[in-house]
Amino acid sequence: MKKKIIFILILMSVVFQPAIAQRKSKLNTNGQGTLFAQVGYNRSAYSNSDVSLNGNFYDVVLNNTVIQDNAEGKGMGSFLSSSSPQINIKLGYFIQPKWAITLGFDRYNTFFEDNQSVGLEGTFTPEAHSNYIGAVDDEILLTRDQFSIAQSRGINFLSIGVQRNDQHFKSRKAEFAFHTLYGIQAGPLLTQVDYTYDGYVSPSVSSLSGIGVAANIGIRLQFMQYIYLQLELDGGLLNQNNIKLSSNGDTTGKQVVGFISPSVHLGFNILAGSKDKCGTCPQW
Repeated sequence: MKKKIIFILILMSVVFQPAIAQRKSKLNTNGQGTLFAQVGYNRSAYSNSDVSLNGNFYDVVLNNTVIQDNAEGKGMGSFLSSSSPQINIKLGYFIQPKWAITLGFDRYNTFFEDNQSVGLEGTFTPEAHSNYIGAVDDEILLTRDQFSIAQSRGINFLSIGVQRNDQHFKSRKAEFAFHTLYGIQAGPLLTQVDYTYDGYVSPSVSSLSGIGVAANIGIRLQFMQYIYLQLELDGGLLNQNNIKLSSNGDTTGKQVVGFISPSVHLGFNILAGSKDKCGTCPQW
């Protein structure tokens, strides 16, 4: 996945190099009519969740389940070393100065922390599980071979949003500019799950699992008007109220988490349709 991201960024630079060489305007890149696109890499931290699992022979809840963004349990200090890369892609168009409509794709992986203490509450029919039968309400040591929802291919958050960019500084010849930004977005969650129940794995089960909402803040360091580096912090809610856990749909789950996600992005601007008529105005 990391190699694919690097390839995309190189391709973007090659494709848009002629435009960078030919176009010398000093338009503000947050002006009406400007297009932008970016690719990024993120990590995420999640709130604990009460995870519901419902099948033909059981109906249980794993209370206060710890969820993480990688199977190894690596923290934010190992920002680039996760074996489950998470990416962001965003396209935007400024419909008026400073305000843009955005389309986004954000991948957030989730894994149950292995060997954690959770509350197991619910019912099992006879022979539905090798360790539990009837009504259960107890603290257990949860391992991933007992119960596990692994979303290693991501909770894929497809969103539409609104973003505001404020330019605080631009050098005289527009070699460098500094922006701050904030925005909101919402959209559906597309999921592919590997579900483990009592040692049996149901791999690669796909579904439209819920809805996500998020907000973001960030800073943008812009070079030669066209290329920028963006540091961003996103946070929100991923409400997966209908996760399909079996191919026939007889088994479903529910998982709702809040999240915080720092990310770094490389992007570019297209000014061909920009209507900003004051690119050479003083920047205060």
